[in-house]
Amino acid sequence: MKLAKHGFIKAAGALALSGGVLFAAALPAAAASPNTGYAASAGGVISASPVGQATFPGTSPATVAHANITGLLTTGVAHATAGPTTATSTVNGITALLTAISALRATSVNSSCRFNTNTGAVTGSAHISNGRVTRPGGTTTLASNPAPNTVVGIPGIATITLNRQTTAGDGTLTVQAIHVAVLGSTQTLDIGVSVCNAANLAPVPILPGMTTPITLGAIGLLLLAGAAYQLSRRRQGAAA
Repeated sequence: MKLAKHGFIKAAGALALSGGVLFAAALPAAAASPNTGYAASAGGVISASPVGQATFPGTSPATVAHANITGLLTTGVAHATAGPTTATSTVNGITALLTAISALRATSVNSSCRFNTNTGAVTGSAHISNGRVTRPGGTTTLASNPAPNTVVGIPGIATITLNRQTTAGDGTLTVQAIHVAVLGSTQTLDIGVSVCNAANLAPVPILPGMTTPITLGAIGLLLLAGAAYQLSRRRQGAAA
């Protein structure tokens, strides 16, 4: 009897293990943050969470009539997308107030990022159309296709980074078409942001023929639970 019970528990355990492994293989990359595209965000005296955000997994695409941040930014239509290996952001009609008499303007900005499933590399880019900073005494033109982390200093006003790219410890790449840090203040502003993981976030489909093993795994777990319950009852009976 003991041998039969032992064999039953071993068989149930094998079913649970094999089914569990196959089920885990059908899940997307564990614990990865979503790929994200959004129009703008701000930190400091004026703070704003991401505006016009698209995510994967989640909701994509996302289009908003504007991505205005009161006292800091006005825009036209903004559009963002996010997929298993990509993210993009496009913002139109930009005016960002740097001081009461100076401003950053652009017809449009775009950022994008992509995870290459063949090489494992995450890359990004940014484009700025008709970008410029106007202030008393002159105008500074912003590069249309800036290299990553191109810094533009506006003396006494702000430091502007074009195509700002930062990589987290897990390989996640964040691309900001325009990053503004106002001098003498904690105020920051990000416009046209794309974020991509160093992973393919698409769920792995269950292959034909895998449904049965996964079902057997679930049955195995139920059998194990039942065996444990019966064993517990018998021990309680023996103790009584």
